[in-house]
Amino acid sequence: MNHIAFLGGGNMATAIITGMIQKGGFLPTQISVVEHNEAQRDLLSRDLDAQCFENIAFAHAQMSSPPNVWVLAVKPQNMHEALAELAQHITAEQIALSIAAGLPMATLQSWLNGHRKIVRTMPNTPALVGQGMTGVFAPNLNPNEHALVEKILASIGQMVWVQEESQIDAITAISGSGPAYVFYMMEQLTQAAVDLGFDAATAKQLVQATFAGAVQLAGESTESIATLRERVTSKGGTTAAALASFAEHGLDSAIHAGVAACKARAEELAQKLSAG
Repeated sequence: MNHIAFLGGGNMATAIITGMIQKGGFLPTQISVVEHNEAQRDLLSRDLDAQCFENIAFAHAQMSSPPNVWVLAVKPQNMHEALAELAQHITAEQIALSIAAGLPMATLQSWLNGHRKIVRTMPNTPALVGQGMTGVFAPNLNPNEHALVEKILASIGQMVWVQEESQIDAITAISGSGPAYVFYMMEQLTQAAVDLGFDAATAKQLVQATFAGAVQLAGESTESIATLRERVTSKGGTTAAALASFAEHGLDSAIHAGVAACKARAEELAQKLSAG
C-alpha cells in the first residue's frame, strides 16, 4: 500500500487527510503526520486515526514503511528549516509534494539537496469542504507517480495540470486567491441587501443561494458564462441598469487589475522566500 507522510498538520493538511480517508480510498494506516504542535497531533490522532510524530527523525525511525510521498504542508516561512531536516532522510524515489504558496521548484530542490521528484501545487480554501481547485506542476514524475499525486489531490476537489511553472502564479491569481474575490463580492452584495431593508440573516440567505445557484447553473449548462449573463439581462431592464452601472464605475477593469496585482505579488513573494 502507498504510504503518504505529511510534513505539517495544519488546516490544509487536515483537509487533505480528511478527503483522502473519506473520498480517496486511503486508510488511516497509510497516513503519517509530522507535527510539532502536541495539541494538533492529538487532534489528528483522535479524529482521523493518523500516525503522528513530533519530528522527522523520530518518524523516520518509527514508521512501519517509508513514505511514497512527503506532502510539504508547513508554512512557507518555515519551509527552509523543515526541509533541512527532511533532506537528511528523503530518498531519490520519494515524491515531495508542496502545497506551500510562493516557493518555486528550484528553491525546494535546493533546500532538498537537489531532489528531483518535486510536485508544486496551488490549492485553495474550498478544499476544506472537498470543493477545492488545485493547480499542479510536476515535470519529473513517471505515469504511476502522476496517478498517485492525482489520487491524493482529487480527494479535495478538482485539479489542473500545468506545463509551465509560471502558470502556478497565474493560478494563484485566479483560483488560489479567487475565493477571497467571491467572498468580497458576497460581502458587498449582502451589505447592499441590508441597505435595502433586509435583516442580516435574510440578506445572507439571498446572497448565498444566488451564488450557489448561479455556480450550479454554470456548471450544468453547455452555454458560455457570457451567454448565461445575457439571458438574465433584458434590454433596458433592471439587470441591464445594474450592469451598466458596474461598467460605468469600472468594475471590470478593477477585477482585471486586481488579478494582475495578485500575480505580481505572488512573483515578488517567491523571490523573497527563495532569498530567505
